Amino acid sequence: MELKQLEYFLVACERGSLNKAAEALFTSQPNVSKAISALEKELGYTVFERTSKGLRLTEKGKSTLTYAQNIVKNLSVMKSLNKFNAPAALSLSSYPSNMIAHILVDLCKENAELVMRHQQGSVEEITSQVGCGEAEIGILYVAQKQLQAFRHIIAHKKLEYQELDIKEACIYVGPHHPMYQRDSIDISELGNLRFVRGTQEYFSMEHHLEQVSLGTISTEQLHYAALTNSDHLTIDLLLHTDVCSLSINFMCSKYEQYDIRMLPIRNCEPFLSIGYVYEQGHELSPIARKFLQNFQAAL
Repeated sequence: MELKQLEYFLVACERGSLNKAAEALFTSQPNVSKAISALEKELGYTVFERTSKGLRLTEKGKSTLTYAQNIVKNLSVMKSLNKFNAPAALSLSSYPSNMIAHILVDLCKENAELVMRHQQGSVEEITSQVGCGEAEIGILYVAQKQLQAFRHIIAHKKLEYQELDIKEACIYVGPHHPMYQRDSIDISELGNLRFVRGTQEYFSMEHHLEQVSLGTISTEQLHYAALTNSDHLTIDLLLHTDVCSLSINFMCSKYEQYDIRMLPIRNCEPFLSIGYVYEQGHELSPIARKFLQNFQAAL
């Protein structure tokens, strides 16, 4: 299988026709068709259905699209690794967080020579990025009751987890929320609210809410108005609607510049472990240690 075949396949998916793909690739339609046919022959199945309206992905083609995107993306990352050979290079993966962004900006102010690579994602994405060397450290949170399972899972990737702190859950509300003037909220009231939710995964906060609430609230009772991993969309929803966000109370600084309030959740024990993952036996770089020092100070 050649990389060109995957690239032609991706462009054909994006453009919806072989002719338009050929135009975008500055080649001929027969060349694109030949590359995709060779790909299908090697895979043993068709990736496109040819229709009067253009190309349509088959079911197997849809799965192939995801894998092809990952392959091309990872190859691009591999090619870019040489750009991060500076002594002060920092490669970091984390959950979406403005607080982490502020810490990174401060590091840049302190060191004009700093070369940085930062990616955001879910727990699974973060550990994968650290495991394959895309990131030196990964900042994440895990429910305490899942720590043993989490450590077991990442051990297979030759990773370790270092806990930095334990935090409890809270909600963030904006000026249009009916509880904006409240100082706190009871966990039994969560079922009456509308939420914006981040990436759904096994280690997400919502996944473990039922365990820590002792049966008071079920995740099936939570009403989600939006699903996103975008800080910008989350902030705008909080500012302009009655949607709230389930989060962690150490992130107050995330919304300091906005008219957004944090409400602690009563009758919900502290249960989130905040920490970082790194490769087993790896000695962290000075800049990574500096970041962790600043991050822990912010907790």
